[in-house]
Amino acid sequence: MSWWARLKTDLARRITHRGWVLWYLIFERGFRGLLIAGLGAWALITRHLNVAEAVEEIQEQVNLSGTAWWQKLGTSTLHSVLQLTPSNIELIATIAVFYGALELTESAGLILRRRWAEYLVVIATGVGIPLEVSELARHFTVVKVVVTAVNIAVVVYLVWRKHLFQLDAGEAEGEA
Repeated sequence: MSWWARLKTDLARRITHRGWVLWYLIFERGFRGLLIAGLGAWALITRHLNVAEAVEEIQEQVNLSGTAWWQKLGTSTLHSVLQLTPSNIELIATIAVFYGALELTESAGLILRRRWAEYLVVIATGVGIPLEVSELARHFTVVKVVVTAVNIAVVVYLVWRKHLFQLDAGEAEGEA
């Protein structure tokens, strides 16, 4: 059997055991996908609104007038949005919808117990790790360290434990 045929067979296999890491990924990717795609869709639908008025309304509804760290973060984020042009907002919103759809596809594939979903998670997560590391080098925060460490751990776990990218591993595990 050629390598291409073995790869297609491996991608079509079902996952026989879902450990806690895969359950974490299902919920995390599903929640994040819904949130990001929803925000992107909302931004595309409401792009004709006055951005300054929308920012003020969000600040009032979420009560971002305090001095707590999350209020300061929200205020600075909203002020960054004010600096964007309408075409930039549309581009970011479109990218958010597609990224959210990718996250939802990963979650759905893992729910359906598909091996291709594990490959997709590894590739989509692994592509972002160099960006996360460079961002961490520029602006070091504990949150960025934790996020980067979790993403590296997910990739290492899926590649090593699940024997991804080893085309004959499924035959040894007895997966169908």
